[in-house]
Amino acid sequence: MTAPVHMTQVSADTGAGVCVLSLTGELDYINAAELRSDIEGVLAPEHRNLVLDLSGLEFCDSTGIRVFLIFRKLMLERGGSIALAGLTSRLERIFRMTGLSQAFPLYPSADQATAAVAESD
Repeated sequence: MTAPVHMTQVSADTGAGVCVLSLTGELDYINAAELRSDIEGVLAPEHRNLVLDLSGLEFCDSTGIRVFLIFRKLMLERGGSIALAGLTSRLERIFRMTGLSQAFPLYPSADQATAAVAESD
């Protein structure tokens, strides 16, 4: 049985159009659509940048990664970006082996990711 994935809004806006969200639990095909809907529900039109803190994410399958790609496309369309922070060593290895680390900036912490994204604006 899959543990649910929970999303917490850490910061609605850091002053630079950045929305920071923290994910915990397990992200897979069972709950990916719900997470996508939850993220869509908190992203405002002025959010051009998104930081996802994955330090509490215990598992993520390809369906979860697809959700990240969907929001990468949306943020790029808005002229912004998405950054991922706090990946487990397993998830970071998957991103590096598949080349996804070229599509997503990876940071050790959400604070570092937020600062980098805000600075790039």
